[in-house]
Amino acid sequence: MMNVNLLSKITDYVLLNVCSLHSSGLYTGKAGVSLALFEVSGLMKDDDFLRGLSACPDIEVCWIRLVHSRSKLIHRLERVGTHLEYMIPLPLSMEPILTESYWNNKYNSVVFHIIEHLFASKSNVILHTHTLNLIDLALYIRSKVDCKIITHLHCIPWKGLYNRNPEHFNRLYKLAYVHPSSETDLELVLTDWERRSYTLADRLICVTQCGADFVRKGVAGALPPTDIIPNGMDDFYEKRTVSRKKDKLIRLVYVGALSPGKGLPFILEALRGVKQRGYDNIQLQIAGSGHPRFVDSLASQYCDLDVRFWGLLPFDKLKEVYQNSDIGVIASLQEQASYVALEMSMFGLAVITTAVDGLDEMFTDGVTALKVGVTFSAEDGLKVDVKMLEDKLIELIEDKKKRHRLGYNARQMYLEKLTLEQMTERTVSIYRQLIR
Repeated sequence: MMNVNLLSKITDYVLLNVCSLHSSGLYTGKAGVSLALFEVSGLMKDDDFLRGLSACPDIEVCWIRLVHSRSKLIHRLERVGTHLEYMIPLPLSMEPILTESYWNNKYNSVVFHIIEHLFASKSNVILHTHTLNLIDLALYIRSKVDCKIITHLHCIPWKGLYNRNPEHFNRLYKLAYVHPSSETDLELVLTDWERRSYTLADRLICVTQCGADFVRKGVAGALPPTDIIPNGMDDFYEKRTVSRKKDKLIRLVYVGALSPGKGLPFILEALRGVKQRGYDNIQLQIAGSGHPRFVDSLASQYCDLDVRFWGLLPFDKLKEVYQNSDIGVIASLQEQASYVALEMSMFGLAVITTAVDGLDEMFTDGVTALKVGVTFSAEDGLKVDVKMLEDKLIELIEDKKKRHRLGYNARQMYLEKLTLEQMTERTVSIYRQLIR
């Protein structure tokens, strides 16, 4: 007799599979590229990348967004400009698909059964996966269809444990940075599907050199050709609209998720130290969302500071915040190719950032930003050096010329290395290499 839990699982899969990946807009000719972008919502700077690809008329794009939602149970198909866009509901529980081979294979076979006819008579098909746990679906499709797979590494999975499982994170951080070795490097790749994402794709794209180094050290055996393509975005820079010559207020801005791993508590603690050292002309604007309890706790704990919590802002409003700010502060404890860092550079802000991962690669200390160190101990884990952050803040508060010089240099760096056009050209070059 079928139990309730099993029936619930089957219902979950049926709800997803009856409305799964319809990509009828894939290129129907023989000369172009049929590109299916697979993503669990949130990793791509969606509009920018797709807008960049729209300049390539021989690449027909189907963007497949897989979304966890209790309200979106039916797929939605629409044409947006030059590409097709699908919103696909994921099962409310992904754990069986990721951990149980039976359900994984069953899920992939049902999805392929639904979309099999869409690949008929098509050539030059590329599956560009932006989420590592979609690798088994991509591999199943490749076993049935002549296509190529690109794995795009946006985040290093074990570093995301900082928010979810600090004890596990601390243990792995110690292996990676305190007692590194070729043996401990292998422990940093956490799952079989993560390993398959790196080893079984036809091409691997990393957004930073440190990401590529992580994969190279963490995987025993051969890897596909690997490319480093930093994130890029369109230029939205506009000069400040309101003169502030008589305004003595120094405006700082923090943008991003309000979570422990982004380091906002360390910024607030440093600002308190700056205020105690006699600087009271500082305002911090915070644009981003987080768990209400975490946000309320910060607002209550640091109510003595001039802090504005704006919540999640639409980009037009965020542009205004950037345009009217003096200093951008990033205190992330792990980051690959940060779009916030890119935006701050594009808008010509003087940036103070932690010297971690891709942020350390992106900026040159004293030239395009001021860098702050992090500390690690078995008792306290990984933390931002708050005293150093205090000192860097005061350095920029006191030196307007240095703020302008850092901001100018950061914008030049963006123009030279991090535009949407550059990212698109590099990515499309890989597409064309794969279909030769």
